[in-house]
Amino acid sequence: MKSSLYAVINVGASAVRMQISEFVNGKETLLEYLVSPLRLGRDTFSKGYITLESLNKAVDIMKKFADKLTEYDLWKNYKAICTSGVRDADNKYFFIDRIKTKTGIELNIIDELEELYVKYLAIKNDIKDFKKFEEEGVLLLNFSSGNVGINIFKNGINLFSSVLPYGSLRIAEYVKNIKNELKHRAFDIYAEKLTNQIKQYCKGINEIKYLIGSGSSINLLTEVTYPKSNTIKKSDLEKLYNKVKFLEPAAISQELKVSDYNGEIFLPTVRLYLSIMNMLGTKEMIFSKQTFPHQLLLYYSKKIKENNLQKKIIKNLLHFGKKYNLDEKHAKQVSNFSLKLFDALEDLHSLGNKEKFILEAASLLHDIGYYIDIHNHHEHSSYIISSFKMPGYDKNAMRIISVISYLHRGKKVKSDHIFNQLSPDDQLVIKKIVAILKIADALDASHMQIVQDINVSVSDNVIKITAISKDIPYIEEKVFNRKNRDFLEIFGIPILFEAKIGYE
Repeated sequence: MKSSLYAVINVGASAVRMQISEFVNGKETLLEYLVSPLRLGRDTFSKGYITLESLNKAVDIMKKFADKLTEYDLWKNYKAICTSGVRDADNKYFFIDRIKTKTGIELNIIDELEELYVKYLAIKNDIKDFKKFEEEGVLLLNFSSGNVGINIFKNGINLFSSVLPYGSLRIAEYVKNIKNELKHRAFDIYAEKLTNQIKQYCKGINEIKYLIGSGSSINLLTEVTYPKSNTIKKSDLEKLYNKVKFLEPAAISQELKVSDYNGEIFLPTVRLYLSIMNMLGTKEMIFSKQTFPHQLLLYYSKKIKENNLQKKIIKNLLHFGKKYNLDEKHAKQVSNFSLKLFDALEDLHSLGNKEKFILEAASLLHDIGYYIDIHNHHEHSSYIISSFKMPGYDKNAMRIISVISYLHRGKKVKSDHIFNQLSPDDQLVIKKIVAILKIADALDASHMQIVQDINVSVSDNVIKITAISKDIPYIEEKVFNRKNRDFLEIFGIPILFEAKIGYE
């Protein structure tokens, strides 16, 4: 019987939470779930920093959680993260250092895109028929105290991903000095601003059919709507909102029989949900009741993962390229030749699957900069690629891909270029991949797919590429003989070009 224990601590904007679970033969048993209210977001969202009073309260809570780590012998098997309540604070690093000094717990700031990815993976594993929703069009809405996390998918493409500052506590802090009878108008403005941003940056939003909600707000909604299944009706939310929208938070708490805190955040929470539902034209929302600590625990203990992530990223990179009028035929041809060269020269370059993915991605996007200017397109390609963001992607890999695109034209890097800031290992990987990419790019230098296929033969002292062509590849041969110098300098072996016309 295989057994393991794991703990997660989440320092959020409205509370500090801890979950401890045991996994026996893959089956999870919840041992403890601890929640200590602490409105760090009230400090961060109104003052910009965490007060010492709040920090001391956090230390007291974390000391109790540290005792739990000792009790269960979990000091080597835990993860502690903080979200927007700490992430957005000016003194976040002082907060983290103080927690470490006083409790021994090492806090990590979770990146916004990683936070989105954890929630996406967990929902994907929790919601029945998720694959169908993802293909037909779904908006994942994670509404918490600090932020609203949005993922939009259709046909397996990530159309939009963003973490926006419209969390329930954050908005409640923004409007706290507005007269109570006017607050609903402020909520209307924030809701409209949110949907306008989505519509502006997600051109396919009109094709999205489904809405899936998650986050700390779901507990509040289920507490007041009493859903019989995992769906909440828009009409139920509208009735509740209209019933209490002119009331003060204390009166809302009394009317709906919810906590004082939930009474404070009820109106901004429901108003933003309704605005998303109106935008999509949906009459109901599917929801997941998974807590974020549970999602984190599943993720960091590797109980949930995504199959074929690299394949999915490549598909999304092609979609990204289409926004910039990518020459898709050339991109796919260069990618095809790059991967053939990579496989044929495996013993020579000694690179692995991660580097193969980097080569494929760089091959697809190396010319994307033509969208801006035909001159110095390599520079434009580099910074366009660096702007690509997608939950689950590897930041360092994308940085390397960006550098490769800059170097594919054979330009020498400037002394202050990012290439010189990378580790020697990364620099060597880049040089190897650039040498391969230059050869593959030369084989379709005309962008006309004259070279239709290649054969690669390797001997001790020379590599020969036979280009099977539909016509005489004049441009390809000329560019090949100009670009093969890098290959020789990196690998120490010449690479030669030979054309074989298809009709010969």
